[in-house]
Amino acid sequence: MREHTASYLDSNSSNVPVEFQHDFDVAECALDEQLEQLQRQYATASRAASRSQFELELLEMRTDVPSHVLAQVKRQRVAAETRSARLIRAIDALEQRLENE
Repeated sequence: MREHTASYLDSNSSNVPVEFQHDFDVAECALDEQLEQLQRQYATASRAASRSQFELELLEMRTDVPSHVLAQVKRQRVAAETRSARLIRAIDALEQRLENE
């Protein structure tokens, strides 16, 4: 049953048998909700990356900040940027999938 479900969900909505149309609509709605969730997560991650970049710039201007603190802030910035990049790739892939349906 699972293989059959996957095959009709991967097809175009116009090719879905009438008896499965409701299931297909629910699956498409779930993908839309997942996309919205990823977009919210990306917005949060993007703000975190921007904020960490700003904080790093402020700390680098000061002369009394220990090097280990700067190193930690740099790691946090890189982690936030990496998360943003991963989320945008996931969003792009999901948008592509939705366009192909």
